[in-house]
Amino acid sequence: MPALKRFLKMKHVGVAILAALTFITQSLAIQPGKSPAEAIRNFYAWYVHETVNGSRPLEKEREQMRKFVTDRLLSRVDKVPKGPGGLDGDFFLNAQKVDPEWGKNIAVSNNYVGKTMSKMGVILTGGKLGDRQFEVKMLFQEGAWKIDEVKFSD
Repeated sequence: MPALKRFLKMKHVGVAILAALTFITQSLAIQPGKSPAEAIRNFYAWYVHETVNGSRPLEKEREQMRKFVTDRLLSRVDKVPKGPGGLDGDFFLNAQKVDPEWGKNIAVSNNYVGKTMSKMGVILTGGKLGDRQFEVKMLFQEGAWKIDEVKFSD
């Protein structure tokens, strides 16, 4: 009987450890990065995934957006008129449709990296809808690199 009790106790401990590791892994997957390039990769991997799955991160996941984007940029996005003559598509992708590959193929170049501000070139490569190329200005705020500006060249 003692062996059975030990087994059951170990089983419960194992399940608890597995649950904790799953939670930790999931929370790390959507954290901003320690470098501007890592923060951009983490943001676009998460953002494209959420958008493709029908979630509207700008509306429904505001707290998560604040981990990656400055409040100043979120306020600016909120004020942009939507539809013809205004923003006619996704602000962070400059597109009406989203290629799922954009969240998996993220190239980042360091145009300028400073202690509190950086500018990065970004290319999202997609198989269905082609590439998206743009520049991102990052600010170091609240212990993390956050997107403060997105400039598309088209």
